Order: sequence, then structure tokens, then C-alpha cells
Amino acid sequence: MPLSYAREVFEAMRKVRADVGEATKGFDILLTPSMPCTALPHSIKTTLSEGVSLDQFRDTYQSLYQYLGVFNVTGQPSVTLPLFHDGEGLPIGIQIVARFGDEATLVRFACDLEQATPAAQFVVNCEDGCKNILTR
Repeated sequence: MPLSYAREVFEAMRKVRADVGEATKGFDILLTPSMPCTALPHSIKTTLSEGVSLDQFRDTYQSLYQYLGVFNVTGQPSVTLPLFHDGEGLPIGIQIVARFGDEATLVRFACDLEQATPAAQFVVNCEDGCKNILTR
């Protein structure tokens, strides 16, 4: 993309920040999924796989990270926690988003939520070939 588009890109990002800020101003915390699916096994082709075309990269990235990208643009504080696991032991992530500049609420809420969920009872054992074996 030529540098001449920078002004348009920055203006679009400013508009997204303003629109999301207006839509979420009445909420202390937002909860979203991290991804539209559980974590992908390492054997699955992803955006980092060799031979992925630019179009494949864009489509895969947009579909997998659709809930995360908007808050990368807005700059709102957010954190993703693997709070649950599916039947195969793969993590299911929850994204927690706070108001602009309210990192303190985000950290307190994330800490409380993490300690209150079943995931706090699990330890991931990655010494055995990173097979994500959960042990109590």
C-alpha cells in the first residue's frame, strides 16, 4: 500500500476507535470469545504455514482473530485467558476488554475470573512433546 493512503488508514482507525468507544462506554467489562473455535492443533495449517498466499493469510487471519482485531485498533486494554478446555484438552479462550484507560479493572476482573474457573485447577504438561496433557 502506498504511503499516500496513510491518512485514510489513520482516519479509518480513528473512526473505529470513536465508534467502539461510543458503543461500549456504558460497560465496565466486555467478554468475547478469543476465537470462533477451540485452539487449533499444531498440525493444522495456519497463517504462519509455508506456501500460504496473501489471500489465504488474510481470510484465515480475519476468520480466526475476528474478536481480537478490533481492540488492537481501539487500544482498549484487553486480555485473553484460556479458562476452559475442550474434550481433547485444547484451551478455550475468553477475551476480557475494559474501558479506555481502565487497566486496573481489567486486571482485577481477569484475576478473579481466572481463580474462579475450572482452568485454575489444571496444569499443562508440555515436557512430553508438548501434547497438552492436562494433569491435576
